[in-house]
Amino acid sequence: MAGVSYFATAEDQAALLDHLGEPDQVTLHPWPVVHTPLQRWTRAQALAARQVMVVRRDLGPPVVVRPGDAAMTESSRSGLFNRLNWERLAPSVDEGLVDSNASPVMLWTPGAHVGSVLHESFLGSQADAMAAVGADFERWVTRSMGWIRRRGTKVWGLEQASTRPDLDIEIGHVSAVYALPNALSALENGAAGRW
Repeated sequence: MAGVSYFATAEDQAALLDHLGEPDQVTLHPWPVVHTPLQRWTRAQALAARQVMVVRRDLGPPVVVRPGDAAMTESSRSGLFNRLNWERLAPSVDEGLVDSNASPVMLWTPGAHVGSVLHESFLGSQADAMAAVGADFERWVTRSMGWIRRRGTKVWGLEQASTRPDLDIEIGHVSAVYALPNALSALENGAAGRW
């Protein structure tokens, strides 16, 4: 798994989606349950969702797994999670699960901006090894995460005391978190950053 965590306002999220090329180059869909045919979301629907699949047209569609598929029966950690997710989510006969280790898609969890609270967002790959999915996929994910890091300002991490102790941020991990420009302005003006 590789990804970047960040704070964003609706304007920041729109800038990210513009950078990714939505709706012409990338499309937004439910995650992890995949409906056949593939259900497409608008930006507004995606921003209201907890988990979103980002598909880049030229890299191909997601690979879907169902009971009996090799990705479902293997004894690896991902095989176990596939089985657990199948039981928990109970997809219908025209649905399956995203195979994260074979699908050239990213997971996006757009954090909500509710009142004066910004919730953490995430963008990245759930694949055990991105290179195994494809070199072009790995480059796309790396560039997308890099865009957030370059445009954003690091506001949380292992060295929080020296990063931005002036900001009201409470997160239950020590991984780096970036604030995109409008989110940084909101945090500096008293908004709270939460997990």
